[in-house]
Amino acid sequence: MGIPKFFRYISERWPMISQLIDGTQIPEFDNLYLDMNSILHTCTHANDDDVTKRMSEEEVFAKIFTYIDHLFHTIKPKQTFYMAIDGVAPRAKMNQQRARRFRTAMDAEKNLQKAIERGEEIPKGEPFDSNAITPGTEFMAKLTENLKYFIHDKISNDSVWASTNIILSGHEVPGEGEHKIMDYIRILRAQTDYNPNTRHCIYGLDADLIMLGLSTHDPHFALLREEVTFGRRQKAKPLEHQNFFLLHISMLREYLELEFNEIADELRFEYSFERVLDDFILVMFVIGNDFLPNLPDLHLNKGAFPVLLQTFKEALRHTDGYINEQGTINLVRFKVWLQYLSEFELMNFEKDDVDVEWFNQQLENISIQGEKKRARIGKKLLLKQQKKIVGMIKPWLIKTVSEDLDVSNMTSDEQIPTLPLEGETIKENLGFLKEIAFDLGLFVVHSQSKDTYSLRLDVDGINPQETEDERKERIQTLRKTVKKYEQAVLVEDKEELEDEQRIYNERFDQWKDKYYKEKLGFSYYDEQNMKDLTENYVEGLQWVLYYYYRGCQSWSWYYRYHYAPRISDVQKGIDQIIKFNLGKPFRPFQQLMAVLPERSKQLIPPVYRPLMFDPKSPILDFYPSEVELDKNGKTADWEAVVKLSFVDEDRLIDAMSTYDEKLSPEEKKRNSFGKDLIFLFNPQVDNIYKSPLSGIFSDIEHNHCVEREFVSKSMDGLKYRFGLPPGVKLGVGALAGFPTLKSIPFDHKLEYNECLIFQQPSKQQSMLLYIKDIFEQNSLTLDDVAKRFMGGIIYTRWPFLRESKLVSVTDGEIIYEAVEISDNQNGKRLKIKHRQLDEAEKKNFKSQKSTMRRNYSIQRGVVLDDVRAIVKVVPVNGLARDSDGAYRKTFSSIEEFYPLQLIVEDVENKDERFMEKPPLPIEEEFPQGSDVIFLGDYAYGGKATVDGYSSSTRLKLTIEKRSSRSEPNIGKVRARIDQNNVRYYPSYIISKKLRIHPLFLSKITSKFLITDLNNRKIDVGLMIKSEGRHEKVLGYARRNVKGWEYSDLTVNLLTEYRRTFSDFFEKLAQQGRNIPSIEEIYPDATAEELKALVSNVTGWLKDVKQSFVTVSLESDSLTKASIAAVEDEIEKFVQLADHSELRQLAKVPREAILDPKVSLTLLRSQKFELGDRVIYVQDSGKVPLFSKGTVVGYTTIGNSLSIQVLFDDEIVAGNNFGGRLRSKRGLGLDSSFLLNLTNRQFIYHSKASQKVKETVATGKRNQKNAISNRVAQKKKSEELKKKQAHELLTVIKKGEETTSENPRNAPQNQPQEDEKKSVLETSKEKSGTEVVVNPDGTVVHNVYNAVFNQFSNGAQQMPQQQAPYGLPYHIPPGMTPTNFPPVGMHPPPIYSIPPHMMPPNMACPPNGVFPVDEAASKELTSLLNTQGSSVHSKQDTTTGTPTDRVNGKKPFANNNRGNSRRGNYRGRGGYRGGKRNDAPKGSVKMSAAST
Repeated sequence: MGIPKFFRYISERWPMISQLIDGTQIPEFDNLYLDMNSILHTCTHANDDDVTKRMSEEEVFAKIFTYIDHLFHTIKPKQTFYMAIDGVAPRAKMNQQRARRFRTAMDAEKNLQKAIERGEEIPKGEPFDSNAITPGTEFMAKLTENLKYFIHDKISNDSVWASTNIILSGHEVPGEGEHKIMDYIRILRAQTDYNPNTRHCIYGLDADLIMLGLSTHDPHFALLREEVTFGRRQKAKPLEHQNFFLLHISMLREYLELEFNEIADELRFEYSFERVLDDFILVMFVIGNDFLPNLPDLHLNKGAFPVLLQTFKEALRHTDGYINEQGTINLVRFKVWLQYLSEFELMNFEKDDVDVEWFNQQLENISIQGEKKRARIGKKLLLKQQKKIVGMIKPWLIKTVSEDLDVSNMTSDEQIPTLPLEGETIKENLGFLKEIAFDLGLFVVHSQSKDTYSLRLDVDGINPQETEDERKERIQTLRKTVKKYEQAVLVEDKEELEDEQRIYNERFDQWKDKYYKEKLGFSYYDEQNMKDLTENYVEGLQWVLYYYYRGCQSWSWYYRYHYAPRISDVQKGIDQIIKFNLGKPFRPFQQLMAVLPERSKQLIPPVYRPLMFDPKSPILDFYPSEVELDKNGKTADWEAVVKLSFVDEDRLIDAMSTYDEKLSPEEKKRNSFGKDLIFLFNPQVDNIYKSPLSGIFSDIEHNHCVEREFVSKSMDGLKYRFGLPPGVKLGVGALAGFPTLKSIPFDHKLEYNECLIFQQPSKQQSMLLYIKDIFEQNSLTLDDVAKRFMGGIIYTRWPFLRESKLVSVTDGEIIYEAVEISDNQNGKRLKIKHRQLDEAEKKNFKSQKSTMRRNYSIQRGVVLDDVRAIVKVVPVNGLARDSDGAYRKTFSSIEEFYPLQLIVEDVENKDERFMEKPPLPIEEEFPQGSDVIFLGDYAYGGKATVDGYSSSTRLKLTIEKRSSRSEPNIGKVRARIDQNNVRYYPSYIISKKLRIHPLFLSKITSKFLITDLNNRKIDVGLMIKSEGRHEKVLGYARRNVKGWEYSDLTVNLLTEYRRTFSDFFEKLAQQGRNIPSIEEIYPDATAEELKALVSNVTGWLKDVKQSFVTVSLESDSLTKASIAAVEDEIEKFVQLADHSELRQLAKVPREAILDPKVSLTLLRSQKFELGDRVIYVQDSGKVPLFSKGTVVGYTTIGNSLSIQVLFDDEIVAGNNFGGRLRSKRGLGLDSSFLLNLTNRQFIYHSKASQKVKETVATGKRNQKNAISNRVAQKKKSEELKKKQAHELLTVIKKGEETTSENPRNAPQNQPQEDEKKSVLETSKEKSGTEVVVNPDGTVVHNVYNAVFNQFSNGAQQMPQQQAPYGLPYHIPPGMTPTNFPPVGMHPPPIYSIPPHMMPPNMACPPNGVFPVDEAASKELTSLLNTQGSSVHSKQDTTTGTPTDRVNGKKPFANNNRGNSRRGNYRGRGGYRGGKRNDAPKGSVKMSAAST
């Protein structure tokens, strides 16, 4: 079954079957099952197309561990976590496995060859062969051992894992992963104590899981899967940013109910939806699955799905019962459906076989297409005899109906107009007579005594009170009907029709014969081969149905052909008795030899390898070097039929048997079968569990996990349970969180609606739901709604209901709002107010209304005839503990809007996670011996153990302060540096600077669409911002309340765009609001020129965007250089000596501690900034408890905040942030896992710590006053410096005036003069941003160099050379301060030159201090005194490189004297660290601020 196609198709037909996982807004589940092979392929196939990358096994295992843990904590199963890896498969599956693995090996070889041809560097060593994901390989054996280690680690250190039963069914246990899961569920359901409302969730990507889920008939069932994207391959997202969806079986069931409702009253037997569902599963098998090929021409993308449904419905109308009888096919009823399905085959035959001869033989007369064509144009097909009957009826009928008939008085048959009919012609065409009689309002009367027929007017069908107009209309209708018969296509006689039918059948048989010869190598007329083929196919249908409903009934059976029989021929295999022999599965090495190609021989034990390539091998023909592929009507390469020979089991086993004894002990172990294992937490167990990868993963020092063989529950005296279990809750009675359509009334209809599914409009029909307004039907006014629900809990987001509080409701004219008012007696209470909307609000209502109707229709297939009112709500997002210890609902700060008719008043089963709880006694809320988080000043975020209770409200605690070291501030330092280096400007400043229109700037920096020669839309914009998507590219753009701002990187990028494609850029700037075509932009260019231009532009843009990091507007990150610097310092920091200490405290109030497991909402309310220090406070998840780290980025994902943390120590689940780290210290986490140590937002101060706090605050105030005094002194100094700067400028001008007297320079003077005027012009724009235009004049440049190069080398670093484009993560090390103080020391205050004061070619020194260079200072004095000298840039004649010279001399030859007279970290500012009078005479004393 085509995996993505099937999922996509049902998603298009039934748009609301899937739910995006959004925080806790999903149901709770009892059991989570992982089809592990989906994870293995996801974690190992990441670089299949990129042969230049290699993943080590350790990386693969770490990735798998992380993925498993992520899925576990996404679902958080309450009872069982079952992981199933594919073991040895049934023989029926091996054919497909063999085909896939041969094709995979061929594709890998082709990709490698292409890379070599492109000249790409291929890494040393063998790439990971995905065929290693096959039972029995060394990789799978290592995987099992590493998974055991991982499970032991999680159970020992993660409280959520420890409270769950963990079952592992490894590769050594025979059976496919998903079917091992289904066996477990079947046995569970068969138990007498089975809870019919058990909540199941299966993770897996296989479409078969959808059918398996339906086959259980348990409605509380969902499939977990990643977001599916179609079209171009998307850049892989970090796991924490990956969207996951739940496909709800309950929603799929309800949509299917709507599909089959139409036949509920038309069956000859009792209608049962559960039985129809079983039949539906069987019907879907014929479009293909892992064990059988699809029936010819039945392709999902070619309209097979509606054909299957419609023919199945028609078959049920004509059978005496259901086809699927608890997993057994009723072959008689199945044959009825095949007969209806065969009409689809005839249509395909007619479409393929039409030629000139077809029309010459008049086959249109008896073809299905001909019949449809005649129906479309309103023509009949009649024999000449039938045409004569029409001639007999017409004159009598027209005369009769034209008369005035008193039908009310026609009480006897004799009074009713009758036409006698005689002759054999009537008897031979009796069927036709009945047809025309029905169409003309007559009925046929047969006289048995005379054996004659007559036509009688149906007077009961005539209205006795009809008006004259109605009478005329009735007569006109009859005339038209008669005319239709008169203009029919005529056939001579029945013999002619029979001849045409015979020719038709012959051509149909020839068409099928051609198929069998081309595909299967034998003739349609070969009865024995046809019998074998069709019986084998019908056997296959029964084997698959047993596999789904009862488990594997035969390990050795398989379908022996690459293709299925024609639909109409399947009936030939019906007449048989089907029995299966259970047999036994292959051994792991036998399967490896059966499915692997010679290219993957390194995965097989060495003793067997010669069998794959030795010319003398008896099974060499099993391993061809090339295989033939046949797409067979499919579109994708992976869907092609791989025409490989089928492995002969006996030959294979015989050939291997001579080598079996040569296997090593380890290999023999791999070739044996194993058992399922269960892992349980046992606090009494405390031992060391050795790591299978020593040096990569550390030993588990305190292992509390025990593993033993898992034994399934007994089936003695029990049978598998089919259908719905008794006591199950459905529809509106379903358990909390499980969606249903039935909570709101609606009508439904299948229509073409172009629903937007997976970012693309659907081309198929969708089930549209037409919503009924229950509030309007119940005559509830807006006032009634407000009084009943305002301020209370209602349910929104139908059908995925969530609790919300109603804030307001409006109909576009009046709004009702809930307002809190203070009451001296009762405190705060809610009051409902209403008011008229102003014009802006009315306009907004109309816009919202229009948007809602459009979005619900396109995105969900929900049709809203009108939106009478819109409600505003705030959804419940959790519970928070109040000061009394009670847990109250908390609400999101984000308001949501819904149409009133989609509001649900109440639900039967409420979600316990959001039910408010009264306060518990302190000993129940915090039991003695339990661990909590301390929020006091002494050890904020530290571990606290409850020792006892001082009173009913106070606790005794033992506090563990795990570290005595001060937290490193490297993160904050680097955040400030990044802020200074990446400067942003308002958009209007950028447009002025680049001299482009503001509107064009907005378009070119986002999406700018043009159409190419094929009228396809091409985006030639930079896409560094997106208002609609609420996104930006880090380092390039940001959004604030005043609008967009752009960085220097954006300026460079735009400049590069304009320089590279100058003419194209200018022409884009001239375009209007419409989407221009490339021909309109360049009307005179040739097609080849335009094609080349578009290719060059899109290629350049693709390269530019390669390194973009696109995030939401609220996201931010440190640069790559800063992240690396933080990692460097943290590695040093963790090496420092440290110690922990314990302290016992009494009378600690509850506010001073935190139980993180029940404080998720509180923790999510924290604010985080770049550089903050954080600590991991949950005892579950991917990170060890109390691990510390530094915030290096944050991203908003929906309503949640993901924090990117660089942890102090490496973690198993960590990553390197896309190459920005050397070690695996990085991880993105939800903010509920962390406590902010830098911004301590929940800190509790005792009386003692409050005194300390006040003392510190007093010290800060005194320090602030001292700083204010220094600022005042500094202001006076700056006024003096301004005067000096003015004098300096006067000197410059005088020098230039002298130079301008030279006639040779006269033509250049005026432009230079204009430039000089802007050198020191600094304008503070409305936004408050200072914009500096860097001086370009040569004289000014030399003087600036003279001023600033008088300081030592620390001041000579060149500024960052921004690349034309690229991420802001590549700041050269020399640009930013790197010589931070040793870890553990207090760093000095860093005084940097304000960015707007930085001179050209000047970087901030490491410690913010510029030491004076004596020689350079003297040369500056000399330069200023020589006003009329020639000051300009010359070229060094010896090196050929530009060099600044003053009067022909290199000005700063001796400027490398360091801080010889000052301590590295002593003092403040430019003059501290040495005596002021120590400066050499004649030097210019200038602080950083003076620039």
